[in-house]
Amino acid sequence: MTQQEREKWEKQGFSQDQICEIEEGQASGLDTDIYARKDYFAIQMRQIRFGLLDGLPVELYARPEYDWFQMEEIRLGLENGIDTTKYAAPGIPYDKMRQVRKGLLAGIDLSPYLRLDAGILRELRKAMLARVNIIKYIKEGYGTEQLRQIRKALKKKLNIDPYLKTEFVGASIAQISEGLWHGVDVSIYAKLEYSWQQMREIRLGLEKRSDVSLYANPFYDWKQMKEIRRGLENGIDVGSYCSLMYTALEMKRKRHELEDGDGGYLVSKKSGFHEADSFKRKDAEYKVEEFSDFVITLSSDEMEAYFLLNDNKKVSHAGIMNALQQRGICQGVIEEAVSQLLEGCDKPLLIAKGTEPTAGEDGWYEYFFRTEEEWVPAMLPDGSVDYQNSQWFEVVSQGQKIAYYHEAGLGSPGTTVTGKLIPPRKGKEQSVLYGKGFLILPDQKTYLAAMDGRIEMKRGKIEISQMLILDDMTIATGKVDFDGAVYIKGNVGSGTYIKATEDIVIDGFIEAANIECGGSVVLRQGVNGAGSGIIRAKKDVKGGFFEAVTIYAAGNIQGNYCMSSNLYAEGRVDINGANGALVGGLICAVEGLSAYHIGNRAGLSTSLKIGFNELMRRRQRELEEKIQEVEKELSIFNNAYMDFKKKYPPEVRNTMSMFLKIEDAIFTKEKEMESLSGKQRELEDMLQRTAEVKISVRGSLFEGVAVEINGAKWNSKEIRNVTLKKVQGRVVLYAN
Repeated sequence: MTQQEREKWEKQGFSQDQICEIEEGQASGLDTDIYARKDYFAIQMRQIRFGLLDGLPVELYARPEYDWFQMEEIRLGLENGIDTTKYAAPGIPYDKMRQVRKGLLAGIDLSPYLRLDAGILRELRKAMLARVNIIKYIKEGYGTEQLRQIRKALKKKLNIDPYLKTEFVGASIAQISEGLWHGVDVSIYAKLEYSWQQMREIRLGLEKRSDVSLYANPFYDWKQMKEIRRGLENGIDVGSYCSLMYTALEMKRKRHELEDGDGGYLVSKKSGFHEADSFKRKDAEYKVEEFSDFVITLSSDEMEAYFLLNDNKKVSHAGIMNALQQRGICQGVIEEAVSQLLEGCDKPLLIAKGTEPTAGEDGWYEYFFRTEEEWVPAMLPDGSVDYQNSQWFEVVSQGQKIAYYHEAGLGSPGTTVTGKLIPPRKGKEQSVLYGKGFLILPDQKTYLAAMDGRIEMKRGKIEISQMLILDDMTIATGKVDFDGAVYIKGNVGSGTYIKATEDIVIDGFIEAANIECGGSVVLRQGVNGAGSGIIRAKKDVKGGFFEAVTIYAAGNIQGNYCMSSNLYAEGRVDINGANGALVGGLICAVEGLSAYHIGNRAGLSTSLKIGFNELMRRRQRELEEKIQEVEKELSIFNNAYMDFKKKYPPEVRNTMSMFLKIEDAIFTKEKEMESLSGKQRELEDMLQRTAEVKISVRGSLFEGVAVEINGAKWNSKEIRNVTLKKVQGRVVLYAN
């Protein structure tokens, strides 16, 4: 666009942002007459221009009554080939359009529910995707945040209905859900008189097996509850401050005093005690009683008594014992100290010491299944992994006992020097177990499996998940799409499809199948994909051998042999054992590669791309392009915002729907920019972590292997037992 043309547009009243959109459209060879209108904001022009660039029927949304977000939702729907007529109407806000569009993409039609708020539509869409039904709760009048918590509870298969009330805020429902998840008696706190913070404190106490009856009182505020709960957890006597007369701050101070011990004793100057001779604990009260020839000091907790002779006076054994008796000191008298006093002593001596109570054994769990979080397979003598005979999971039956809690025990009582008994301290109780797929009997100690399935310990949580067990998979078996883990005892034939939300374990051989899971894939034998087999895993892929297969793993890929396969790992690729050969194909591993042999003497094409690979570069470019796009849109919105501020006074513009939409758009785009910047930082961190990646070859690296480490390329010559790294822009070899 020439300067003369720009001036022509300016004279017609177009803003610089509008002219820029027209100019970019003309440069792309587009028919800009479709959107070169002053009644379009620049951001609306942008959405129409994007549609024209993609060859979309923009006439379906190129109307001034659609705002820019509505245009975007219709454009994205057209891009994905969905029926936009189900939501494309000027009277439907963009956030409702978005939920219908996302639903249609997932095969869910939310258009009959467009009367609902956008937030409720979002929860309905997520519930339908999770295969839970929240329609009845919507009809009962629950709001967005309440529905979100109900949806999460139903997804966990928690029986939350008996405790629900429409008066509960979403955070209260979350506390009830959390309590059910942990197996505690939520009826104790699922009451309207408690705030969600009070509910949380009672729940936390129940999880620690504390006596919550001491503070489960709505007249306590949650901060007071917290101080009592912490005292109970730390095994102190909360009775001294468990009263409504104390503020939370006063409770905290008293709790700290009790937790810090008995304090200490200061000594009065007139009694002849000096700072150098003072006792270890400095803050407790003390009681001093003076006699004609000596002074007795008793600690406030009556656990220690000290004796000091005045002016090196002499005293008899009977005199000492009578004085102690007069003071009520009758236990724990130290005879060595008495003997020392009889010989004469000018310093205070510990004359009697009480017996401290002891704590009982802490509570503990007895488990009836393997609790190792990572199942380590057996290693064979040659260093390879025995995938076939290793145990990868454990299965339990409904009603099977999986754990038992042994309560904390009582210790031994103590005695003060005055003969008072001190109650024994109870050992520390363990938190209630939580997870999914099990139940707790009323004794709150016995845990039973609530279903047949696979059991495992994950980050301290017990999880029993559904497991589909099949003998063989053939093309006649059809497609398997299972919410849980899948275990196949036999073989998997060509043309089959297996999808699971968790792990997939296969005992037999796999042919050209399509396997996808949300966990890890374990192949006890191996796979020959005949060039068309595909495995995708959100975690690791492990197997005996990989032949002519494509594997994508968000974690690591581990095997004993790999030939003519394409492996893509966001973690490592490790080919184990003395015969662990990696021959042919393409290997992309972000965090490094190790194998015994790589390549072969026949020169089968083998490529290694280690470190920051093309997939990550593409992700980086897409992220940068998205950031530039959002920055441009923010600039357009900010310019429009300033234009409104120049043209209209606050009392006018603040009532204009378009101005309010622009304010909302600026806020939305700024939040989007924050999210994108966070993702960019994560990618940069990953780039830094890949700086030191290496390829380790313990046997032979054959000639002709194409090596690329973080962009540095090298074609190998035959060499043995080396490590390859990128140093100063080139691949360098080090002898192992």
